[in-house]
Amino acid sequence: MEFVILGLLALRAMTIYDINKALEKGISLFYSASFGSINAAIGKMVTKGWVSAEEKVENGRNKKVFSLTPAGQQAFQTWLGSEIEAEKVKDPALTRLFFMGMLPIEQRIPLLETHLNNLRQTLDALNIVYSESAAKQVPPELQDIFDYQILTLQYGLDFYTFNIGWYENLLRTLKTEL
Repeated sequence: MEFVILGLLALRAMTIYDINKALEKGISLFYSASFGSINAAIGKMVTKGWVSAEEKVENGRNKKVFSLTPAGQQAFQTWLGSEIEAEKVKDPALTRLFFMGMLPIEQRIPLLETHLNNLRQTLDALNIVYSESAAKQVPPELQDIFDYQILTLQYGLDFYTFNIGWYENLLRTLKTEL
């Protein structure tokens, strides 16, 4: 989580609330975190000297704004430039699917249909984000960053499109076996 937050702070200084919103809007496809975990990670990074905090008063409210330090920028660049490790697939639906043969057959199809509907809703939401992104004007100095953020969005679109097709095929097969 630390490096995700460092990456967000490399874009601009943020409060914990801002970091949470940025995670929800831009990275929630592949990463999520609670306020508590964000706060804990920020605390560790302040201790390491990667992040600094500044108290500000805005509209009569105290805010703590976090910024990347040079050491934090170096740590982020080192992480970003390091080898990308292959991860195991972490999809709770696959765990359920693995054991689905233990579920009574009459429960399998409705369960999979509900899951398929949820996948379609997520794909619809991503398509909205993608459409909105296409209309954004990005300053030239941020275009390269934006392009790679759009690539992660495209990955999500492709991922959900694949999963929808895969579960549609599974359901067709199961329904013909009944």
